[in-house]
Amino acid sequence: MANIAFSTPFTHSFTHTDVTVGTSASQILAETTNSYDKRVMLLVQNQSTTATLEVIFATTGASGIILMPNQSISIENYNGAVRAIASAASTPVHIAVALV
Repeated sequence: MANIAFSTPFTHSFTHTDVTVGTSASQILAETTNSYDKRVMLLVQNQSTTATLEVIFATTGASGIILMPNQSISIENYNGAVRAIASAASTPVHIAVALV
């Protein structure tokens, strides 16, 4: 598993969520709607040992960043929707979000 490093003085805690993703695009995290909820950091981790996961940082479209098994991606200050498509049904995905 990769090390994840980030630094921000505003992070007090993370919210962790586990979801499963199938072979068609589905929203795994909604866009922030409150003006006071701002994501400082967002992490998406493909927890599958065999399936790939395509992470799409947009509400539409079908092209994104492909995560290999057990790989993750983090992005700072992104408040939009996140969608995903897996290469296999019921692919486990972990999401960690830090808000200010």
